[in-house]
Amino acid sequence: MPRIVCMTAAATAIAVVAAGCSDAPEREYTVPKSLCGITVPEESLSPLLPPGKNVTSEEDTPVPDAITTCKLTVDGDHVLSVERERREAGASARDIAVNQISVQQPKSAANRTIAYADWAAVSVISCREEGNAEEDISTVIKVLKPGKPDESAMKDLITEYTSALKTQDACSGP
Repeated sequence: MPRIVCMTAAATAIAVVAAGCSDAPEREYTVPKSLCGITVPEESLSPLLPPGKNVTSEEDTPVPDAITTCKLTVDGDHVLSVERERREAGASARDIAVNQISVQQPKSAANRTIAYADWAAVSVISCREEGNAEEDISTVIKVLKPGKPDESAMKDLITEYTSALKTQDACSGP
C-alpha cells in the first residue's frame, strides 16, 4: 500500500508541474521574416526570441555604404541585434567572434567562414572571389536578454542569413 501512495504523490507532483507549464507566457507576435532586409526562415529565428505581445524591427545605416544594423525588440526589450559591415579583407569569423564580441571557444561551420556560440554568431563573406581583394562582408548576430540563447538555432540563423546575403551579391553593392 505505501508504494501506491508514493506513486500517487509522484503523479500528483507531475500533474502540478505540468499544470504550471500551461501558465508559461506565450508569443503573441508574428516572427519577422527578415533581418536588415535579408530573408530568414522563421524556424531559425523563432527559438531565439522570447514570448511577448509585440515585436518591432529597426534598421539603421550608421556608416552609409559600410555598416548596416538592425535590432529586434520584444515588448520594449532589445533582444537581438545584427550588424553587417564591409571591412578590410582578412579577418576570420573566429577572430571577430573572439576578439570583438568576446565569444569564448566558438564553434566553426561552413569551412570556417562561420563562428558561433549559443548567444552570438559571426560570418565572413570573402569578396576576393568577386575581384575585390580589399574587402570582405562580416555579419554579427547577438541575442540579448530576455532573448533565448540556443546554439543550434544560432548556427542555423547565421548560416541561412549568410546564404541569403550571398544571393543578393553583397560584394558588388555599396
